[in-house]
Amino acid sequence: MASAVSWGAGDFYGGYASKKASVLMVVAVSQSLGLVLLLSLGILSGEKPPTTSDIYWSAAAGFFSGLGITLYYAALSRGSMGLAAPVTGVLTAAVPAVAGTFLEGVPSPLQAIGFLLAFLSIFLVTGNKADRLDVKRQFAPAAAAGLGFGLFLVTIGQVSPGHYYYPLVVSRLVTVSMVLAASLAKGHTSLSNSRLTTAAAGIFDTGGSFFYLLARQQGRLDEAGVLSSLYPVSTVLLAKTILGEKLGKQRTAGIICAAAATSLIQTAN
Repeated sequence: MASAVSWGAGDFYGGYASKKASVLMVVAVSQSLGLVLLLSLGILSGEKPPTTSDIYWSAAAGFFSGLGITLYYAALSRGSMGLAAPVTGVLTAAVPAVAGTFLEGVPSPLQAIGFLLAFLSIFLVTGNKADRLDVKRQFAPAAAAGLGFGLFLVTIGQVSPGHYYYPLVVSRLVTVSMVLAASLAKGHTSLSNSRLTTAAAGIFDTGGSFFYLLARQQGRLDEAGVLSSLYPVSTVLLAKTILGEKLGKQRTAGIICAAAATSLIQTAN
């Protein structure tokens, strides 16, 4: 849950920063800040270097994360955000849920119900407009982004127990390289007046990744993945608290579903 809260805060501040600066540049700089923070923590903690296998898994995770970010914002920029966001969010949670079932066995009936409520929560909180979703320009990149984010959760979750900082360093290095290259290719090099909010996005996003990996190494992949994917709830609550945005009946229902899902997923196997 700390991962969901932290990732949600990162999305909130990242979205706020993106109103005044290039989205790709905000992502590149915030991810770079996270990279420096993780490397520093790895050195200070004395964590052992990652194994060769961990490096491969982490690099794959960084690739999927960078791909997900690029495709996600491409989908959001091409039409209805209210439809692109839930497609991405639900698939992000679905991938580790399915992978966990294959890798670690079928979850308990109560947990399975919790997963379904979590999917519904994400869908309700992120929006559900009746606008037509263009298959090629929106649905395809939104779905691909969700698969990318979900595969990030699965692949980074395969690193050796006790390794946290350095696997995430490798992952961030790949992600930063991909996003920074895309940003420079489009000529997006300015942050305008968004430095503080970009820094906040980087710190919270880093916290989300760390808490997720910590949770993953203490339990099932599907539990950690689905609970961490409830980050849109945190984003919405911050928008209400800081920006005064209204929740509405649909988002309120989504938050209630998230609370119920959390209780059910945490039941014993």
